[in-house]
Amino acid sequence: MKKNKGKFLLPAALLLLGIFTLPATAEREKTDGTYFTIVDENEEVICRTAHHISVGDEYLTAENNLYRVRSVHQNTAHARLVEEGSDTGRRSFFQEIRRGLQALFPRRAEPAQSEGEKRPIAIYHTHSGESYIPNEGSPHVEAGNSGVRKVAHRLARRLEAENLQVIHDTSNHDPQDAMAYDRSRRTVAELLKKRPIALIDVHRDAVPEEEYEAWVEGEKAAKIQLVVGRQNPYRKANEAFARQVKAAVDREYPGLIKGIFYGNGKYNQDMAPRLLLIEAGSHTNDREEAEKGVELFAAAAHRVLSTGTVSRQESSGAWRALLWVVGLVAAGVVIFYFLNRGWGRLREE
Repeated sequence: MKKNKGKFLLPAALLLLGIFTLPATAEREKTDGTYFTIVDENEEVICRTAHHISVGDEYLTAENNLYRVRSVHQNTAHARLVEEGSDTGRRSFFQEIRRGLQALFPRRAEPAQSEGEKRPIAIYHTHSGESYIPNEGSPHVEAGNSGVRKVAHRLARRLEAENLQVIHDTSNHDPQDAMAYDRSRRTVAELLKKRPIALIDVHRDAVPEEEYEAWVEGEKAAKIQLVVGRQNPYRKANEAFARQVKAAVDREYPGLIKGIFYGNGKYNQDMAPRLLLIEAGSHTNDREEAEKGVELFAAAAHRVLSTGTVSRQESSGAWRALLWVVGLVAAGVVIFYFLNRGWGRLREE
């Protein structure tokens, strides 16, 4: 029996170690000048992005049409429409019934913070050195002089102009490799100690400049893309938060948010239910356009970011995260018990 116990000891220990550490190494982006193109059933371009695309990834367009990737061949991902943005789209009968019930019995929303409480908005950068070629001369420079840091500074100033408290963390998490999110994870943990009401990870994309070009009220600006990780227990909460932000910006500046990318990874969003990853333009856009884009973004979304409400979806996401952790602990206890007592003793008891 001892030999059998030893045979299972190492694999079980490795399994537990893998479960509880869960490094954030799935969030990859192209840095070689190439990018992915997502197309629909008619080969029409939905979007282009430097994010690595996997089967099951989703994209919500500016018009709120939701596409799901069904296959990936080299740098082209083929997606199918799973939900149209209009109320008369391809919704199922049961979806229409659910929408009717929600209209009759609207879900109660809870304040994200109590009245009189003023918690900060935290801003940081996982890819600290991302920059804009027209201004910095390179897509990556030293973190202390990077383009995204300057863009985030403008975002912070605009939020402060709305009488909001902002923490702009400029910690360096370079290089931009598969472990960048593990390094920025420590920064997120430190920021969470300050009880921020929301966290924003500021990036920029790496695609042709026209992908992010926009004209808003006669001025040129870079569009914003939101990113939500599919592999984390807070996904529903962060998705609800991202959609709430998009809806607020859409009301003021339609089209400024080019879409929401649902990628295969966590992006550290398993650490908080209101963690937003934004991409302000591309490395080919002028940084001033990106700064203009985040200013408009902040002007439209500041109420949602700071004093928005938490929907039942967000609350259920938080509870799901808690249950997920409890489940892991329970599984660990069972495996520990099995290793120490053995299957025969466990069966007897």
